[in-house]
Amino acid sequence: MKTVITLTAALFAGTMAQAEGMIDTLCGPGHASEAAGPDDIQPNPGGYYVASLQTQLSHGDPRIVHAVGKTFHLCTRPAATPDMDPTRASLLMDKRIVSYLFVPTEVPTIQRLGL
Repeated sequence: MKTVITLTAALFAGTMAQAEGMIDTLCGPGHASEAAGPDDIQPNPGGYYVASLQTQLSHGDPRIVHAVGKTFHLCTRPAATPDMDPTRASLLMDKRIVSYLFVPTEVPTIQRLGL
């Protein structure tokens, strides 16, 4: 029994390290989640709503990455890009958009949320 528990713990630790590696690869080394708080990302029947960015990500969106763990991890980027004309870039200067949303495998289901 002890061997099974040890093996399970080792596999889980390896999976967590792999998930952290994917976040580092896609978002940059040592990236901290940009979610505004524990209730910032809300699952809904259509996908996930990021309240702080007022953005809905639909199921099947390639920016949604399913990952292990118990919390969401949000990566964003500036909405303004260097190739934009100056007027548009200045309008979008303070706006951020979703690069990736890492969704935990233990995300609450819609039924448990009462929707």
